[in-house]
Amino acid sequence: MTSFKKSPTRLYKNPVDGKFMGVCAGIADYLGISTTPVRVLTVIGFFTPLSFFIFVGYFILGFMLDPAPVDLYEDEQEEEFWKQTRKSPDYTAAELRRRFRDIERRTSEMEAYMTSKRFRLERELRALED
Repeated sequence: MTSFKKSPTRLYKNPVDGKFMGVCAGIADYLGISTTPVRVLTVIGFFTPLSFFIFVGYFILGFMLDPAPVDLYEDEQEEEFWKQTRKSPDYTAAELRRRFRDIERRTSEMEAYMTSKRFRLERELRALED
């Protein structure tokens, strides 16, 4: 296995879910769709005048793409986020701005509480109880 930096926005082959070299499964995973349409289009492509280029391209991808790392995503929520990012990056940028505004608001509220007299009073009362 080659040494590479894992990236959730990168195209990988998926030999675990793939039938032959994992190229179609990797493309389907990258696009966030089922592997069946990708496989059907690939097979149909083999019967077109462009079949030579599809055949060569398939094998080039099969040898050039790295296999998908097992620990590419920390959880299903992160995996769904990155799949959505690849599908519609404009929507995701807006979602990220919304999330950052929410984090900033919560951080400001926390900071206001931590610097308030109420926090100091509650801390002193807890110290007296101990």
